[in-house]
Amino acid sequence: MKHRLSLRSALCLLTLSPLLAACGWFAPPTPTPTPEPRVLRVYTVRDPTIEGVVEIISQGFRTRHPDVTIEFIYGDGSYSELQGSAATGNIPDVVWAPDVITPALIEAELLLDLEEFARGDGSVNLEDVHPVALEPGRSRVRPGLYLIPASLETIQMYYNSSLWERSGAPLPRDDWTWDDLIAACKRVQESTPGVDCLSFTNSGLFDHTAWVYWLPWVRGAGGDALSADGAQSTLSAPQSLEGLQGYLDLWIRHKIAAQPGASQDDCFVAQTCAAFFSFAGAARIYREQIGDRFAWDVQIVPAHRAGRFTGIGSYGFAVTRASREPQLAWDFVKYIITPEAQRAIAAAYLGTPALLSLSNDPAVVQLPPPLANMRAFVVGREAGITPPRYPTACGSVYNGPVSAAIADALNAALRETVSVEGAFTIADRKIQTCLDANR
Repeated sequence: MKHRLSLRSALCLLTLSPLLAACGWFAPPTPTPTPEPRVLRVYTVRDPTIEGVVEIISQGFRTRHPDVTIEFIYGDGSYSELQGSAATGNIPDVVWAPDVITPALIEAELLLDLEEFARGDGSVNLEDVHPVALEPGRSRVRPGLYLIPASLETIQMYYNSSLWERSGAPLPRDDWTWDDLIAACKRVQESTPGVDCLSFTNSGLFDHTAWVYWLPWVRGAGGDALSADGAQSTLSAPQSLEGLQGYLDLWIRHKIAAQPGASQDDCFVAQTCAAFFSFAGAARIYREQIGDRFAWDVQIVPAHRAGRFTGIGSYGFAVTRASREPQLAWDFVKYIITPEAQRAIAAAYLGTPALLSLSNDPAVVQLPPPLANMRAFVVGREAGITPPRYPTACGSVYNGPVSAAIADALNAALRETVSVEGAFTIADRKIQTCLDANR
């Protein structure tokens, strides 16, 4: 029976063969087209700290997606390089963004809401991210989260402990005040001629007009840059002026700060200044540049009369609305806030973790010296203040009319061509004109 059925099947097959061949059953299989390689385009900047963070993220991404090529688009942070990229097909999927620029990117609807991705991703825990680190990724006009932070940075004081000890001045403490620091600085300068105790320009990151330097003095005296509703510029209010005078007196009265623009060299590396103020991400550069030539560390900034205040901010990565690979882009940016990546960033001296769960992690707060006191950056988050926000047309404390008005006032008062009150009365008038025109 089996043989008879097999023969019958064979005869049927022979009979149908011409028809099946005509239908292509016996034709050589069509070669499977080679899939185009998947590419993830990442816009970033050439900065040693940020490049180090990007490398950590990229390594983690490549482990999960070995078949994907990462193509870097390097810019200067102005985003002018992205103009016309849609026409060339070179649209970035991921963009690096600092806190200052993110609101404008959100309001221009250039970024995707990442909360939607996070809700369906069990590997992400946004509740563990410090709220201040998430703040730049949110907007007053659009709900959602548009930026995943790489770190949460505060400004603390780097100091040359070798020079400090030789001078006999008491070492910086975590409970010190600005009066304590000023007294110690005078002793440092008396014992080491040619050395300025403080510098606000040496790191190449900010200068003396940066908000992270003067605003803590304003807040420390009980003042602020704007009224609570954001409608009034209050830099010439009595308490604000007290703080601004205290800041400028570091040069004018106490003479313990290096003059702005005095040298193009890094005075901390050259040991012509004893201390400067910056964030944790600067540590890697100084470890490389200083080596074992002298000992140095970090201490939390001193307290003011009204409390301890310091600048706080973050940067991170976002997914563009024009991305061709939004899920792949999300896989890239979400790795930033994994404990693995955050520990790697801290271990490389590239920044302070944004995760609350790592606040006391030995891998973060017990790094090999120098920068033995990494805890200063972690504890210092509680003293962090963010910059005031102005209408887009007025700019910000970083650029535009607001920044120019404040810088002009600081420089005029520092040159003593006008009083602090006179300088900031003019600044308030300029800023208020813009606020009134853009309500």
